[in-house]
Amino acid sequence: MKAQTKTALAKAGVGIMCAVMTALCGLFMYDRSKIMYYTAVVLFAIAAVAYCALDSEKYPHASRTVLVGAILTAIVVGCYIIYVTTGLSDRFNDFDALKQFILDSGFWGALVFIGLTVFQVVVLPIPEAVTILLGVAIYGATWSFVLSVIGTVIGSLISFMLGKVFGRKLCNWMFGADNTEKYARILSEKGKFLFIIMLLFPAFPDDMLCMIAGITSMSYAYFTVICLVTRPVMIGLTAYLGSGAIPFSGWGIPVWIALVCLMFAAFVVISGLRKSIESRKPKRR
Repeated sequence: MKAQTKTALAKAGVGIMCAVMTALCGLFMYDRSKIMYYTAVVLFAIAAVAYCALDSEKYPHASRTVLVGAILTAIVVGCYIIYVTTGLSDRFNDFDALKQFILDSGFWGALVFIGLTVFQVVVLPIPEAVTILLGVAIYGATWSFVLSVIGTVIGSLISFMLGKVFGRKLCNWMFGADNTEKYARILSEKGKFLFIIMLLFPAFPDDMLCMIAGITSMSYAYFTVICLVTRPVMIGLTAYLGSGAIPFSGWGIPVWIALVCLMFAAFVVISGLRKSIESRKPKRR
């Protein structure tokens, strides 16, 4: 197939995708959120016109950027439509209802739970412990740990990719310019080791850090390895401590005492470290 034919098919595909997503927005989003609706329609219109008008041979980088932006917008809007039409927007305020929704999914329940975890990492401003304990209530500690790790790592990679693709503007919009600048400076000046520490302890906003790390020079390979090493630690602690697997009698008493002492020591050390690194002024150039 010739390059011109491939380009024509790609442009036609993007145009069709944008048209379909605009129609879905009109069906499912118009009465839900006017701001989301108009923003999505404008973005799809701009993406369709820009991608079809751009000369991919003269401007390959701009063409790829528009293509990736259109696809990511379609994914986000699609997830939002599913979120509101399935009633998940109401169920997030009701633990039992959300639990029942996943149980009613039957064979697909595990995939629904993973998708929920991914959604929580990338979009939802709710604590990670909520989804982990929801998994504990449905699947038990071990399976909640496994499924939560899968969803959290996938969500972290998506956040990192969004930071790489859309850059500082997206982070400023989601987290504020001050937070973005502060953590981007910390990650750039203190390097990769500090990023490991920050992901290991709950004193830092780990989901935010994943996207902000994308605007730094950190590579995909390093980020993936660090997520696979660090994210399971807090997930495992939350899942097993929250499940009651460690009893409050017998052998569990010294274990709980040791855990409390370790957690308190870690809290003191990390709190001091956090105040120290966040209070430092950026170096003058």
